[in-house]
Amino acid sequence: MPEQIFLYGVYGFMCARSNFRARAWDAEYEIRHNDKAVQAWTTVGGDEGLTDRAEAIELAYQRGVADIEAGTGIPKPPTLP
Repeated sequence: MPEQIFLYGVYGFMCARSNFRARAWDAEYEIRHNDKAVQAWTTVGGDEGLTDRAEAIELAYQRGVADIEAGTGIPKPPTLP
């Protein structure tokens, strides 16, 4: 399965199937801004996995949006000396 790319504001993130175990699916997502990763690949699905590919991709999408809304990738101001 190819990676699915989603745009959210100025960010883009990719979701991809990471592992197929018998009947369980995991997915991964990475958040990017200006072609640079601002959050490394993160796996969703847990120990039990999810029942189908669409469910895994949807969970990765929801987590990616939540991470962006929580401030992932926003530059931190420099500290004062």
